[in-house]
Amino acid sequence: MIEIGSLGLSFGSGNKGCEALAYSFLEAVETIAEKRNERVQINFIKPLPFKQIIKKHSVKAVKKNYFPKNDYPHIQFNTCFFLNKNGKVIFLNNARKCKCVFDFTDGDSFTDIYGQERFFARTRVKKAVIDKNVPLILGSQTIGPFHDAKVRQLAVEVIKKSAEVYVRDKQSFEYTLKISGREPKLTSDIAFLLPFDKKENTPKDKPKLGINPSGLLWNGGYTKDNQFGLTVNYRDYLRNVIKELRDSFEIHLIPHAFRADNVKTADNDLDAVKALHKEFPETVVSPIPETPMEVKSYIASMDVFTGARMHATIGSFSAGVPVIPFSYSRKFEGLFESLSYPYVIHGKEYLTEEAVKKTVEFVTDREKLKNEMADGTLIIKKSNDCIISEVEKLIFDL
Repeated sequence: MIEIGSLGLSFGSGNKGCEALAYSFLEAVETIAEKRNERVQINFIKPLPFKQIIKKHSVKAVKKNYFPKNDYPHIQFNTCFFLNKNGKVIFLNNARKCKCVFDFTDGDSFTDIYGQERFFARTRVKKAVIDKNVPLILGSQTIGPFHDAKVRQLAVEVIKKSAEVYVRDKQSFEYTLKISGREPKLTSDIAFLLPFDKKENTPKDKPKLGINPSGLLWNGGYTKDNQFGLTVNYRDYLRNVIKELRDSFEIHLIPHAFRADNVKTADNDLDAVKALHKEFPETVVSPIPETPMEVKSYIASMDVFTGARMHATIGSFSAGVPVIPFSYSRKFEGLFESLSYPYVIHGKEYLTEEAVKKTVEFVTDREKLKNEMADGTLIIKKSNDCIISEVEKLIFDL
């Protein structure tokens, strides 16, 4: 049995985008292991959750939270806990047993746009893996931007010392090459591999428009003061889109990152969903999903979709549903430009009125968008084949 490690992948998370990466990675590994008739053990590298262990009185009980709900016959799961103490990472298990460690940083968190504390906490673990002489694989993700000089210095060190570096868009490719001198490998987002169920739509009076309102943008970011520098008033934008389209569409509000336990957090789509549904009671609120496959399957039942969660829009595109991504970061432009798909609402460039107008225009012209997805679908197919080939090479031939 081959042992590998994973970083920046999670299960049991309210953020279904983070889970989408994790389940998609397992799809790739299971496909490869089945083909080779091999077994692979994946050790999820996680910070030691003191509070959970105290509450559940057992490390073994806590471990169950980190494992997927689906069965994977050729994969075995374990955890590798660590402490991040005084800026130093201490592994509590033998990390050296991993042949290599795949690190996806939740797809978009290898940057300081979410704050330096988050960057350093995650990047120190990457460096600790490298310092253990375990090959670190930066899985396909957005890299950068790194605004602070100290942040950029550590990021460049990790990029240069990683065994392989993959990016999911051309902007990240060019940025990585510029700051580090290292040429990464260009693929796409591994979440395009996420499975889903496509059900036949029943006849209806109105077409279905799915809207994923981002609680993070609704609340002004983690700092609650327009952290991402939007030029669009996001709350007014959502309200006006619904007002413009409610007579022609059955509008579904679909959370993609949430806290169903009602714990207050800035990053909770349910805040926006509840507020909008109260104001527009004719809207339909989707069921709270347990897995990213469930939410992708729900999105797949829409006729057109718009959202500000990256992996909600990826789910829509890969399910063949015309999508209008709302961008608050270059990760959107980077990914969708790589798919030759220009129908993005630029939340840091447009004014609110223009953003509403373009969204309504794109939704109304959804058949044109669907036709324009053809080239991107071919790019995704090639990228998926490339990702599986690369993962196989790294696990078995590294």
